[in-house]
Amino acid sequence: MLAQETALSYKRVVESLLFATLQLKMYSIKSFRSLLTFALFSLPVTSYAELPELGDPTQQEFTPYDEHLMGENFYRTIKASVPFVRDLEVNDYITNLGQKLISHSSQPDKKARIFVIKVANINAFAGPDANIGFHTGLIIAAKNESELAGVMAHEISHVTQRHLARAITGSGSNPVTLLATILAGILVASQNPQAGAAIIYGGTAARLQSQINFTRANEHEADRIGISVLRKSGVNPSGMASFFETLLQKSETNNVIAQMEYLRTHPLSTTRIAEARNRITKNDLHLPTDSLDFQFVRARLLVSLQKPAKTLIKQLEALKKEKINILSQYTLGLAYTSNKQTDKAIAILTKLSKKHNHPWIKLALADAYTRADKPFGAKKILENLNSLLPNYLPVSIRFAKNLVKLNKSQQAIIVLNSQLQTKKQSVVYNALAKAYFANGKTSSALEATSYEYELEGYINLAIQQINNALQQPNLKNLTIQRLESRKENLLSQISKQSRQQH
Repeated sequence: MLAQETALSYKRVVESLLFATLQLKMYSIKSFRSLLTFALFSLPVTSYAELPELGDPTQQEFTPYDEHLMGENFYRTIKASVPFVRDLEVNDYITNLGQKLISHSSQPDKKARIFVIKVANINAFAGPDANIGFHTGLIIAAKNESELAGVMAHEISHVTQRHLARAITGSGSNPVTLLATILAGILVASQNPQAGAAIIYGGTAARLQSQINFTRANEHEADRIGISVLRKSGVNPSGMASFFETLLQKSETNNVIAQMEYLRTHPLSTTRIAEARNRITKNDLHLPTDSLDFQFVRARLLVSLQKPAKTLIKQLEALKKEKINILSQYTLGLAYTSNKQTDKAIAILTKLSKKHNHPWIKLALADAYTRADKPFGAKKILENLNSLLPNYLPVSIRFAKNLVKLNKSQQAIIVLNSQLQTKKQSVVYNALAKAYFANGKTSSALEATSYEYELEGYINLAIQQINNALQQPNLKNLTIQRLESRKENLLSQISKQSRQQH
């Protein structure tokens, strides 16, 4: 878990965004070839799977299925307690980057749930069953994609090495009680770092303190494996060391909260940073350090967190001519839309979209039209994007919502069902349920909602939706059979969980 003081001031972040754009030019990153980028993410990769560790005691004492059940509870508790980032581009980028790194780890087929929460502290954590969370403060604080990927590869390595499971098994504590304590600490730390650290390292979890050397060994191992993962993924691993260096500098200030929150969770030292740097080869330095997608993600988070956006708009409008670039203009367009200055947003994003082909610029323009209550303007853009990028989640969801607004719900249903052929995500089922309701297909809407709840870990609520669907009038026999079969499958999941817990 990486944790630090609150995020940088918005003025410094804006300056950082501009500096990052200059660095993009230095590294000659062709961010406009987004179609190629999206295609690369979906290509099959070489497997680096290793033989299973037959002597791993956690396989007997704390099984993967135990961890799965604990992971579901962990995720549900966090989601019910802190606000999640729902931005489609941000989540798609984070998920794709995570899957890219995982595919080059020792468990390339590992299914991870990677999410972003709206908390200003610089923090990231790897919970049970590959539930990996990032605070918005950490993403904004990272200077480039290499730094974010460094943290992500580190957390993924904790997962693949089952460090949390080993810690729980070796602590001698009841796993449920121990994890509940740690979870409480994470949740409290999101609002009050000092109090959160006190919870994590007080009471039951204090027993883990006796394993501090084991913890440090885990950190070194996660660094070593993480750097290898970055290298195999084609990401410059120097970002891991540079970000750790920044965090260590912050932890050595007089900020007691920063010291408690960071040093107690992921002990850092100049030796550890030096070791990380020593593992980086000359060839590594030729690997890409940044991408425009990452800088756009930071811009989207920056705008979403600063409400109202007047201060940010004022700063961006005051930029000197030589500092005006694609990133500053994209950020300004987002800020105008957020501040309901849609005419200005449409003007600046239209101009920008003619110069650059990045799909997120066109998506931002479609959002500006939607915010201005001009759905036909948005439809033209989204229809074109959907033909160029079929089944690209940020496009599919927006296009479907736009079609529903234009009373074309049947077409929206087709778009979303096509999306489900490649990505079964809760956000897709949520949009599909609304499209079915708009189309008057209540039982299908309830069935879609049941899939949404299942993916979020709410099996009982999923069953309730199926029961509601079965009560709808005039159902065809095939529909009833399908719903009954789905209900049986969900009940078997409940039964299996109950047997495991007892």
